[in-house]
Amino acid sequence: MRLLQPILIVAALLPVSAAVCPHAFAYDKATESNEVVLNKLFPKKGKTELDAKVGVVLNSSYTQTFLVNGGLSYFWSEEWGLNLEASYAAVSDKNERKCVETFYNDPNFAVTDECGEDPPEDPDGDANWGPTYVPIRQLKYMFTANAVWNPIYGKQIVLLSATNYFDFYLLMGGGIAMSDFYPKKTTIGDSDTPSRGTFCVKKEAAPDKPGGCDASKNPGTSDDTQIGDSGRPAPQAETNVLVHLAVGQRFHFLRRFEVNASLDNYTLLGTESGFDNFLTLMGGLGVRF
Repeated sequence: MRLLQPILIVAALLPVSAAVCPHAFAYDKATESNEVVLNKLFPKKGKTELDAKVGVVLNSSYTQTFLVNGGLSYFWSEEWGLNLEASYAAVSDKNERKCVETFYNDPNFAVTDECGEDPPEDPDGDANWGPTYVPIRQLKYMFTANAVWNPIYGKQIVLLSATNYFDFYLLMGGGIAMSDFYPKKTTIGDSDTPSRGTFCVKKEAAPDKPGGCDASKNPGTSDDTQIGDSGRPAPQAETNVLVHLAVGQRFHFLRRFEVNASLDNYTLLGTESGFDNFLTLMGGLGVRF
């Protein structure tokens, strides 16, 4: 009974103490208060950000396109701002483009390789070049104006020793794109001769050519100046209106600097197919004033 008396006394005094000194028993987690993020270390209102990024087009089948991008942003509130961007594109051919533009007509399936810049080795002499030129658009320059929305600002502990500050943003806007468009071409040189003929097999050989195929069904070419780069149709310089959408994240450090990463989509309107889409992954550095 003596052991229970102190416990009963403390239990009786707790409600009285809580009523007299309520703050002595109050406990708030840091994350339960908006004050923990309202006092931003990297505020945006009235700030200007200058950034430089590099990127790559992700959805191009026949060309490899790298982008160099510069942007300037001004924020009139913590959430909204205006962004101006300019991009330069460096384009190179993938092996897929080189192959289809030096593809072989091989009606007898006698050639080991599918394509190449050397004449096909065919003992029957039926194989030749039958290049295919698919429609390809090569970007040169893009200029956009965008609204910037920053719905999320936060900070996190990294390795329990450093604090990282970041914001998540969306870009919505438009502009113009300058590009070179290579139209589809299915003929040899400037002639009307088709580069890809109707294939035949040996059992369908022409009577005047035992063991071979009718050359008129498989015209192709043996002239190496009519394949590859030399045989391409002349590019058409075009300027198109584009729609720009992007989602990205900035990581802030040293008061003025940031690392920027974004996924951008550029949709060119009024093209031969109606629209052309370029999905890009971008990343770079920025400074704020």
